[in-house]
Amino acid sequence: MAIYIMFFVESLNVFAQNISEKKIPNVIIITFSGVRNVESINDPTHQYIPYLWNKMFKEGVLYTNLVDLNHQFHMPIVRAINTGMNYPVFGGLLKAPSIFQYVKKKYNLSADKMWSIGHWFDTDYAVETDDYPEDTSPYALSFLGMFSVGSGTFSEIKHMLTKQEFIFFESFRKVMEKTPEKWPNWDSLGMVQYQIFKKIMREFKPKLVHYIMNDVEIAHSDSFGSYVIALRTCDKRIFELWELIQRDHFYKDNTYLIVNIDHERNLYYMDHYENAYDNPSKVWMYIYGPDIKKGKVIERPVHHTDIFDTVAHIMDVETHSTKGRVLKDCFRNSN
Repeated sequence: MAIYIMFFVESLNVFAQNISEKKIPNVIIITFSGVRNVESINDPTHQYIPYLWNKMFKEGVLYTNLVDLNHQFHMPIVRAINTGMNYPVFGGLLKAPSIFQYVKKKYNLSADKMWSIGHWFDTDYAVETDDYPEDTSPYALSFLGMFSVGSGTFSEIKHMLTKQEFIFFESFRKVMEKTPEKWPNWDSLGMVQYQIFKKIMREFKPKLVHYIMNDVEIAHSDSFGSYVIALRTCDKRIFELWELIQRDHFYKDNTYLIVNIDHERNLYYMDHYENAYDNPSKVWMYIYGPDIKKGKVIERPVHHTDIFDTVAHIMDVETHSTKGRVLKDCFRNSN
């Protein structure tokens, strides 16, 4: 009898936890790396972003003037999004706890409810402090760490992998160990990351995700055709994720999707600009969610650090002082 009572109590606790988790908003941040305005929102045909332009932008808010004040590589910009602080130096470490750590600590979420995917380094998404120790970090598949087969995160997803995906991990890891300076094959890397990301969404139902879509970085290989094909591919993938939010009962009506570009490319398209402080690039950002305005275009300047403050506002967490501001004008209750 006692066993049945214990099982019943445990079942009630799990049920209560599930109900409590459902009340917490879900936020999915997609940083769409290295997309130029001329091939996206400023292209009158919008041929490379048909899903974003013709379907998604009508259902949310498009900010057309996202000004990059960080060094124009996606690592400093990703860190600005995660902490609300600007990073003018390439490779600068996090200066403060990330939004993952604040949310995880407040709601006592398990690690599998927080995911950082596609970052370059393990320093992009968490900083260890007395108040925010290592156990407040999310699960992460960073560019380098994702090939560490013995890592804790890899053990969590290993059962998800197909034989081909596992072979990819093993092979790429060996290449990186031998020639770490080798430039990645972005299309294969992007495909594997995307397939795993979808599996994570289905199995773990994460509450907060920051996913870096690196596919368009194939522009570094100096193939414009590959660059725009990657752009179209990512446009379709983002739309697939947007549709998943509409269909999945866990995410429907309780999820915010933030799509942002990290940096521009140079006039030739192959490389980045050098320094955003001397020559800040202006890219764009899209926000969708249950209380976000529909079909609104906002042209005022905004910054990547504003994403941090806006996510903190949505998820109702108090944070350190930042360089950002809540994007209040995207919400329906604003003027």
